[in-house]
Amino acid sequence: MTVMDRRYRQIEVERQGDVFCVRLRQRNMSEEDLHQFSDELNDLVERQGCRKLVLNLGPQGPLCLYSIFLAKLVSLQRRLSQAGGGLQLAHVGPDIYKIFEACRLQTLFSFAPDQSSAIAALS
Repeated sequence: MTVMDRRYRQIEVERQGDVFCVRLRQRNMSEEDLHQFSDELNDLVERQGCRKLVLNLGPQGPLCLYSIFLAKLVSLQRRLSQAGGGLQLAHVGPDIYKIFEACRLQTLFSFAPDQSSAIAALS
């Protein structure tokens, strides 16, 4: 396990082999925070060489504008896929999963019960 040196404001990042494991620093995210969150994830892909990413969304999910949050995740998923990588969402609680279902996005993403399972799925 390697903790990334770079200091991000919205995310915490650790590496396990070639997998970047990301957690949100805070649950409550404003629209500005969501844009910064997206910029930080894009930095991982573009500058840090991330191709395999686990995004931990629990145990308590984020409190934010879900339309923007989901749009950012769709964009991230597309970027990683085009780069030959993948995204796993871990620790997604039932309430958050219902949001993915309501937006008919549950089939676009891969869900894992925990970080270890998500890492294994990307390996």
